[in-house]
Amino acid sequence: MLIFYNFFFTYYKNYCIIIVLYLCIFGKRERIELASIFSKKNTRKEDIKILCGIIGAFLFVAWLCTPPGNKFAQMCFFGNNTKYFIAKLTNPDETTEYIFHRKNAEYLVDMEYYPQALKEMDKAIQSFPVYLSEKKLSSLYRDRARLRIYRKMYRGALDDYLKVSDPIFYDDFYMAMLFKEIDNYNEALKHCNSIVNLNQTSYLGYACLADVYAAAGMPGTSVKVFDYLISKSSNRARYYVERARYKKAVGDVIGYDEDIAKAKELTPNVDTQYSLTEELMFPKKFKFDKRNFD
Repeated sequence: MLIFYNFFFTYYKNYCIIIVLYLCIFGKRERIELASIFSKKNTRKEDIKILCGIIGAFLFVAWLCTPPGNKFAQMCFFGNNTKYFIAKLTNPDETTEYIFHRKNAEYLVDMEYYPQALKEMDKAIQSFPVYLSEKKLSSLYRDRARLRIYRKMYRGALDDYLKVSDPIFYDDFYMAMLFKEIDNYNEALKHCNSIVNLNQTSYLGYACLADVYAAAGMPGTSVKVFDYLISKSSNRARYYVERARYKKAVGDVIGYDEDIAKAKELTPNVDTQYSLTEELMFPKKFKFDKRNFD
């Protein structure tokens, strides 16, 4: 029963009032009949069926009472919690608790409940079994770091990335941006150069370098970075948009206008405010990369 109360009031506390009001409306006879259902000496299997039926009905009512939003994600969230609750009843030593919390975080992100999603990621990491692979744990730290970046919690995000034991291509970019945010430009440039060393024509690597140089007060160097990129590929509209921004920062208004005009010539509907680094750091709709975990 302790598991039940802890679980139920943690994840369904907003809907407990529905049950209370419903039971208050019951007449005396209905309350007696409801109590008699649980007083019978049923088998464990029958008890579980009754419990699942009650929980299923409650979830449906709770889902209908949720605010407008991603109903599918809400349904998945409630279903995931119910699945975990039943698993805990049948197996209190459940070792996949971290998966439950990770999935909860994913559904909460889809519903844009970011603070709650961070709490679920904390629980996922805390409940991760020590005997499982470091790669899985790294994916949890990586996911939490990305969510913290989106919430502009840069110090915590950097701490998470420093715990990743098997870095992937994009990790260098995010670490560069995080070091930049704490004004450690030398470390930031090292990670940008790591990207360039892996791919000499990487748009991401050079955009990273330009962004860090600009933050360090050297937008003129940022212009030169994109001069180099454009010399290698002169038909990319976004290169001109990026260079235009840095030309504007150094006061080259004519150069800014020329680059914007060239970008529109190449791609008429180009976004003249586009920034690759901004797009990756703060996407319009944040989502976990399922490949990190699955």
